[in-house]
Amino acid sequence: MLMVRSSHGRVLYSSLRLINQRSLFSTSRRATATTAAAADTDATDAAKISAASNRLVEKAILEARGPVAEQLAATGVWLGHGQRRPGRPTASAATGADADPTLPKTRKRRSRGQPKPPTGDKTRVHITGDKLCDDVLSYIGPSLERHRGCDILDLYPGAGLWSRKLNEFLQPRSHVLLEPDHELYEPFLRPLLDQPGTKLVPKSGIIWRELSSVLTPEHLPHQRIPDNLDERNDTLLVIANLAFHPKKRFLNFDSMASLVLHQFVSAIHTGGLFQRYGLVRMLIWTRTDDKLSFLPRNIQRQRRQAIENNLMCEWVHEVCGGEAASASWFARDEAIDEASLLATVKRMRAAKIKLPPGRESESYKAALARVKAKKAIQKPGTSIPTFKRPYLDMLADMEAASVEGVDLDEDPTDRRAKQLYQWRANADLKRAERVLDISRGLDNIIALHQAKSPDAEEIAAAELQWLTDVRESPKAVADDFITYRDNLHAFRKTPPLLQWDRRSYEPMTVQAEEFFPNVHCSLLDIQPKAPHPLLRQTGPSSNRAADMFDIILGSLVHQASQPLASGLDSLWPGSSDYILPRWTSGQDLSRGGFPLHLRHAEPAPRMLDARQWEELLELWMAWPFRPEFNDLVGRTHDEASDKEDDSGQSDV
Repeated sequence: MLMVRSSHGRVLYSSLRLINQRSLFSTSRRATATTAAAADTDATDAAKISAASNRLVEKAILEARGPVAEQLAATGVWLGHGQRRPGRPTASAATGADADPTLPKTRKRRSRGQPKPPTGDKTRVHITGDKLCDDVLSYIGPSLERHRGCDILDLYPGAGLWSRKLNEFLQPRSHVLLEPDHELYEPFLRPLLDQPGTKLVPKSGIIWRELSSVLTPEHLPHQRIPDNLDERNDTLLVIANLAFHPKKRFLNFDSMASLVLHQFVSAIHTGGLFQRYGLVRMLIWTRTDDKLSFLPRNIQRQRRQAIENNLMCEWVHEVCGGEAASASWFARDEAIDEASLLATVKRMRAAKIKLPPGRESESYKAALARVKAKKAIQKPGTSIPTFKRPYLDMLADMEAASVEGVDLDEDPTDRRAKQLYQWRANADLKRAERVLDISRGLDNIIALHQAKSPDAEEIAAAELQWLTDVRESPKAVADDFITYRDNLHAFRKTPPLLQWDRRSYEPMTVQAEEFFPNVHCSLLDIQPKAPHPLLRQTGPSSNRAADMFDIILGSLVHQASQPLASGLDSLWPGSSDYILPRWTSGQDLSRGGFPLHLRHAEPAPRMLDARQWEELLELWMAWPFRPEFNDLVGRTHDEASDKEDDSGQSDV
């Protein structure tokens, strides 16, 4: 096997490069070439290598850095991950190095009166970085000022470092901690429990029966249920730690965090859980990869949950997170990512927001330097799109190895791999050029429609030529154009469609060692907003508008990239004939609308913003021939149970 190193010793190319990586998330997710030798590898040996790698990873993520992490490791809860309970002698020490191996081994028994050591859920991930908590509070502290003296509802505080830091910063009048493993973590929480107004409730905050039992005057005496649920309630702040490793799957949800986040957002329009007290802000810790579909960075992940976030939330911000762990297989044009980052940097400078020292990502540093130097960047949609692909990184490594004098052509396997990567890069470039030509043609048609004096003949000719170009394109080009068009349209909207592109600040970078176990986590800041009045209409005593929308949304996002018209007619025949001609927000090209009459340019469900969804619901409810709720349920019953998004989360 070839392993290429630079003059500085850096490994440039190796088929085993990923095995020795310490982090759970590779920085570039680089794929390796499949070799003939790999094909001959014995399956048993491969299984042994995989098992050994898993054990190495599990041991590697249990590095205790800092006093809180050391105390957590000392509890012995993670013994199953390769640790030994502190103070317990080794086998050789207990039996003697020269002990007779034929004699039976003895185990020291616990005396009858000695209490059992506390046990707990070893899959939980705890915030242990003292500096991380300080940096978070200094970064978003100004936005938290309005919560000083509030009530804090704290779910799964665990070791309690974040809870204690936030308590010191906000000085709340009450702080209720819901901790199911209370016996294990009470010693950690004792300094916080000594504060006035703080109480520990031995219940789980993610079992709604137990959470609802705490939402009472007994535990929250200062909270009242308002007459108007659309008012923001700054006197209550909900914080939670939903980070688990490994992930806990539940039903069709990829993780327990995905399920709880979904239900927290759903409670906004129903006025359920703690949202009964008004619009309550939430600060939620999750694994960084748990938020990929909750806060998508490209249109491919704009599924049901992200759409509901747009409808129910004023903002969803990622305060901090692991940059490498945020990587995704899905990608969009790098020019869009650069423009989005540059716009964020400008917003931060205008608001005088600065990242704490040492928390800047490399991409942020480069963007900040461009802003200070007043360097222009390529406007999205004007240059050939480029995408971050693992094989391009591998090709770059091979080319770098060649520059440093390593002859890859000596090995036929390496030579073949390099040729394949080069051929694919050339093919992708040609396809990207064709996609850009089609996109420019559509931009020209839209510009003709928006002209002060539109020329009908010129528009008709341009549309005919454009449709001919699309039809004559290979399927791969047409598919790439749809994804490129949707991402470009989402970014060009004012404001941009994705919450990520509307972010007020760039996330701080975190290190895995600031958590125990060492798993990259993110802090999500969720501020609810008043939902559309129709989205409050739920239950038998209402007109069931919200219940109908739940079915409509679930049906349409099942094929989120397909034309909206066909999706509506599949839901109920004739619905598109009534809705689309009256859908003004969807037709206004100056405000992110679509040329509804032009095939291959029609809107797809994932491209709709909050106002377009709201107007679609208004038109559905105004449709004289709309079905009754029970009829709609009956038609979609068979489909609804099978709908899943790209992460495995149910769409129902």
